[in-house]
Amino acid sequence: MKKSEQTITPDKLKKYWIPLYEDIYRRVDSRMRSTPIPTPPLRTRKNTLPQFKNTILAKLGTAYTVLNSDMEKIVKALEAVNKMHNFYKELFIIKTGRRPADLLSRYRAKKRILNRIYRDTRTGIKSSLTGGEAKRAFRGGLGRMLSLFKRDRALLEVIKEAIKEISGMPDVTGDLVVIIAGMPQVGKSTLLKKLTRAEPEISPYPFTTKTIIAGHIEVKPYGKITLIDTPGLLDRPIDKRNEIEMKAVLALKHLSDILLYLFDTNPNTYYSLGEQLAVYRDVINIIGSDNIIVAINKIDITPEDILEEARKKIANVTGREPLLISADKGYGLGKLLEVLENKLIEKIRSHLS
Repeated sequence: MKKSEQTITPDKLKKYWIPLYEDIYRRVDSRMRSTPIPTPPLRTRKNTLPQFKNTILAKLGTAYTVLNSDMEKIVKALEAVNKMHNFYKELFIIKTGRRPADLLSRYRAKKRILNRIYRDTRTGIKSSLTGGEAKRAFRGGLGRMLSLFKRDRALLEVIKEAIKEISGMPDVTGDLVVIIAGMPQVGKSTLLKKLTRAEPEISPYPFTTKTIIAGHIEVKPYGKITLIDTPGLLDRPIDKRNEIEMKAVLALKHLSDILLYLFDTNPNTYYSLGEQLAVYRDVINIIGSDNIIVAINKIDITPEDILEEARKKIANVTGREPLLISADKGYGLGKLLEVLENKLIEKIRSHLS
């Protein structure tokens, strides 16, 4: 896919805050109680109705200020999410069940409604002929303003949680993004560490009970290669994945430029070559068959005859000649890195032409 033009990265999302209804309610109540009451003009001091109206208008203004500020926080946070890479937006959808653009439209509309309710309530209070009428206008308006948040109590909680989780993720964008896939124990994490040891930025970040691990390689003067391992997402057959996992796998389609698929064919491997090929087929059915690099890992502990037989079978099934590497010993990693660097250069040149 083309490099994203968006600028919001997960670390920048940390400054945005989603207020929850219970906190909003307590803050409105506390601020209204401490609202300074304006002194009425001398000519109206003997008339309790204008004094009463001034009091509740001041409290209404305080409540509106708090609620409008909180609504603005929600809008700003959703604007930030909506400017992120499609990968993060897909993860946001997985968590909330809503598109950030749709939620942004929803809360912008709510902000306009909040403003209208405030103006109408002020008018209602000012035009009231009795204290009871003014009180009813105040309570009705305040209740309607609060209900804009109360009706979305559960939704605000999941939005807050989604933003919190995404903000703790690594920046998985880059000039060339490579997804490392393969069944468990084939050496994905070892390969990631070896290839990115020059600039280690590797650590686990949980999302929906899964993990995304990212590492980066600077290729001067062309840019950055980002390598990503996704334990628990691309290492099992389709029929073993739940709906959340499937959606997360689909989200990877928005992220990757290249899929690097690892096989382990040593005699003590955890999974047979047939099982590994089956998962390979599942992965390319989801991700697509373009821009795939196939490699056989652990060649240092695989007898030559077994390795040659596996190489032929993998080449026949995948239609690609597999690279032969040992992530642990470093064998073949120079060639793999050269292939990745050339892919980066090709991509940069294609964008410039």
